[in-house]
Amino acid sequence: MPPEIYDKEGNRRDMAWLHSKFGNVQFLDAGAGRKFKLVRLDETEGPATLKVRVIDEQGLAKSSQPVANSWPDNSLPDLRNQGLKTLWKDRAVNQSTDGAGFTGFGLGTGSYIRDLAQGGPHTVWVLSPSLPSDGMSGIGMLGGTNHIGPLFLTFQISDEGGDPGTGGDPGGGDPNPTYEALMEKLDAIHADLRLLIESLGTPES
Repeated sequence: MPPEIYDKEGNRRDMAWLHSKFGNVQFLDAGAGRKFKLVRLDETEGPATLKVRVIDEQGLAKSSQPVANSWPDNSLPDLRNQGLKTLWKDRAVNQSTDGAGFTGFGLGTGSYIRDLAQGGPHTVWVLSPSLPSDGMSGIGMLGGTNHIGPLFLTFQISDEGGDPGTGGDPGGGDPNPTYEALMEKLDAIHADLRLLIESLGTPES
């Protein structure tokens, strides 16, 4: 099942809206069973950062959890033969979540959506040797905007078909206040993410 989708004002949207605005963005379904389920996708505006949050079955932060970010570049680390349950792409950089369950990837000039039919260059999912993971491909930023894109993904350990408990609201309350609280948290760590932008390889134009 695709994730719940919210625009940058916190309004609930659907896949048709996502495709009309950002082009060929595709939900990658890992199938039934226990997995890292993509429960929420938020449109963001501001820093050129692709943000990911990972939570457990109870909605609590999943720290030290590796997250993959792939784009077309044969020099990215090879993830094959590492016993991972899900490989939506063979090559990707990866970062682990912090104590609050967050991580962020700095985006470069090659991260823009240049053709809606093609979509953006990024594919994101959770890396695990024990659980498969949903993912999202075609992620990127719209040119001529303040880095607007579907750039905030929330994954939750869940048994597909069951109720993860926090799909519409990763924090467990009303979705709009939670969204604002999460964005405040992300703004607070933006200074650290600037260091990541400098240290990480990013796709070139």
